[in-house]
Amino acid sequence: MTAYQPTPSTQKWIEHQICGLPARWQKKLVNRWHSEVPGGRNFDDVAGRSPEFVANHHLAVLAERLGDSRLPLDASDSTICQAADALAGRAADLGTIYHDIKDLRAAMERIAHGQDVAPPAPWDELTQKGVQDGPAVARMTDPLWWRRNLRRVHAHNVEGAAIALGYVNRGSDPYVSNESVYRRAQQNERNAKALAETIATNEAGQEYSLAELAAKGPANKAIRRAELMTRISGFERIALDMKHAGLFFTVTCPSRMHKWRSVKNQPNRAIENPAYDGTLPGQAQKYLTKVWARIRAKLARQDISVYGFRIAEPNHDGTPHWHLLVFVDPARLVDLQATVWKYALQDSPDERGAHQHRVDFKDIDPGRGSAAGYIAKYVAKNIDGYRLETDLIGNDAIETSHRVEAWATTWGIRQFQQVGGPPVGPWRELRRVTEIPAGAPQHLIDAHRAANKISDLEAGTVKAVAWDRYCRAQGGGGRRARIKVAMVQPDGLNRYGEGAAKRPMGVETREVEHYTPEHMLHMRPAPRIPRTIEWIVESARHVWAVERKGKPRLSPAPAPAASRPWTCVNNCTQDDEAEALRLDFLRGCGGENPQKPESWPGETAYRASQ
Repeated sequence: MTAYQPTPSTQKWIEHQICGLPARWQKKLVNRWHSEVPGGRNFDDVAGRSPEFVANHHLAVLAERLGDSRLPLDASDSTICQAADALAGRAADLGTIYHDIKDLRAAMERIAHGQDVAPPAPWDELTQKGVQDGPAVARMTDPLWWRRNLRRVHAHNVEGAAIALGYVNRGSDPYVSNESVYRRAQQNERNAKALAETIATNEAGQEYSLAELAAKGPANKAIRRAELMTRISGFERIALDMKHAGLFFTVTCPSRMHKWRSVKNQPNRAIENPAYDGTLPGQAQKYLTKVWARIRAKLARQDISVYGFRIAEPNHDGTPHWHLLVFVDPARLVDLQATVWKYALQDSPDERGAHQHRVDFKDIDPGRGSAAGYIAKYVAKNIDGYRLETDLIGNDAIETSHRVEAWATTWGIRQFQQVGGPPVGPWRELRRVTEIPAGAPQHLIDAHRAANKISDLEAGTVKAVAWDRYCRAQGGGGRRARIKVAMVQPDGLNRYGEGAAKRPMGVETREVEHYTPEHMLHMRPAPRIPRTIEWIVESARHVWAVERKGKPRLSPAPAPAASRPWTCVNNCTQDDEAEALRLDFLRGCGGENPQKPESWPGETAYRASQ
């Protein structure tokens, strides 16, 4: 049968409905339209209306839903940057209309809401949280602020549209749409190019590209994976020493949050879930976070202490699920399982298959293998596919890791999170400390040795880093932390006229010492008086001057005498005149001085400089 051909006017109307969508999405909508008219697969005359009317109605509804974005779904990054510049200019122009800072902020917030962008949170005097009026206005006149927010909103809109069209599933685009994978690849390419072309020079004259510096930290996937496995293995050693039981369990979302269902014995096929309620992956992640918060609160009331790791990863349709590897006193294992079961099934407990699939428990048997080895494949799958050939649905593991990374970035999902145990911040800071001073408390010495490789030249051995020894130095496997990151308040303001954020400068700890005051030395027995001594050990940090290749350095690296241990990269991106104009504008907004003057000094020049 010959396919039905729309009239020229209908064809023009269809093209108008789908313009602004990615090419393959347009093709899918057109094919769906053809399937609903005579000659199509799904011919059906509904309520006496013509099939073409029904097809047009379905197309209009879906196109409106997909096109409900202030930016075209096929917008390039350069288009987003241009929109950010325009919106920042619109917000700045409002300064000529509104002369009250609160009215100006409200007008700018209306622009933000119009773009589906959340404006800066209002300042709360009681909690001392949020953003004051001046810095909020400064943010909404900053193209970089708009760029970050527009990119995030656009990424959500694109992926939400791909899910609505049915692209994200094991039979088409597993975990995340091809459009989001491509966008993330382009972003990574831009970032890599920028890092390679940016040179940082420290006060000692050492020169590196930012790409070289990034490769030395957790941004390097191999280093990130190795650190995670070190911490997981450390927890397992603590559990073995304390004879704690290991438990691996998976928590999934209710069926209503899944757009697709797997087909048994057909690994590459999926069918639509009629109960799907439109929940997006970001919303599903918030649901799981809330479930876990309730579980933690109940465990605290039951005095059940657990420690381990949580991994968030996507199902084939992008809906997240959580894997947790935790260790607990074996006497409380049943109570732990009961609590997890109770809260994981609070939502839709009578749903078909809920009791079989919502929670899955697996006891860890040390005799059959290590817990760290059991979870290693989940860590590798979500980072770089290390030593894996395929994922659970048969896709190449390296390609899968790229798709999972794009999924997590698109929805802002934290893939790995520690459960219990001391914080990792002091551990990383101790790796920057070159030497612990004489007389320091033993737990600080032990923690430093645990966080760093110790070479014994005489014996010819190297003592590896050990998370379990670090945990013991911190006071055990719980959340106790004897050692904390020492912070310092730097001088100056940030780009929005607020006080610069505190920065780490080393580690700090306390020790209770017993001593005999000099005027009591004659007493027998000599009394021992307790006193608390605070120890602060600075970490090794450099002062960096940053420049792009082919451009003159805007600010030279400070001399060694000017080095400050807390200073990190000094991003010099504006000359002194432009920065002076910016601060002049911020003062006009109340960024430095909350009193709003009648005029807006430097406003025109500031906007021109952007």
